[in-house]
Amino acid sequence: MSTDTEIKLPRVLVCAHQHESKDYAWDRWIENVRNLTYPSESWELFIADNSPNEDYLKERIIPAGAKYKHIKQNKKGFLHTINDAHNSCRDYALKNGFDFMLHLETDIIPPIDVIERLINNNKKVVGGFYDILHGKNRQLMIQVDEHFDRNVKTYRTPEYVKHEEPLILNGKVNQVYHIGLGCVLIHKSVLEMFPFRVVENSDLHSDTWFANDCYLTKTNIYVDTTIECKHYNSSWVGIKLNT
Repeated sequence: MSTDTEIKLPRVLVCAHQHESKDYAWDRWIENVRNLTYPSESWELFIADNSPNEDYLKERIIPAGAKYKHIKQNKKGFLHTINDAHNSCRDYALKNGFDFMLHLETDIIPPIDVIERLINNNKKVVGGFYDILHGKNRQLMIQVDEHFDRNVKTYRTPEYVKHEEPLILNGKVNQVYHIGLGCVLIHKSVLEMFPFRVVENSDLHSDTWFANDCYLTKTNIYVDTTIECKHYNSSWVGIKLNT
């Protein structure tokens, strides 16, 4: 007599850092997260709040039912505070035995079946795509080449794909150099290799150094060009954030 075998799905931590300046997108974002179609018993939500104090955490994040941590302001600057928040997400994923971490910025709205679609690609680092900036300054958040000069061991400025968008957005899963951390699924084996980081006296964010470390460890990054995400980033541009 045959019996049905229960299929155990990978456990996924959906996580993000949040700051009170991005509250304009929070309701829209949390509603989308609640509607994710991946089975609810196989994923969990974690928010690392790096607002100046715990008021926003108490008023907005805790009532949403997310697991959470408040990130204190790093004296080295705001980039370091954000990086501390990224690592809080990473630490939670590793300590609690998740198979994947879906890093989903709180102004990024992916399709509600994003988790299963990304997992089905069978890649260690794979994400959806989205635009940054607006109007004539709009750019696709994809960088194809690493532009690493091995002679001097430094990076040249990677260019965004710009006019190559029709070649990149071809409905396939393409290897790239950099897709940001807006909507990216990262396998635990990659999280175990290195933490998120920033470098003092540099204005480069954690996502840039994550791409760098993936490149140096020969960890390929892919973009699923069937997964288009909306990016609501116009409202906070120009806001002076607390450090």
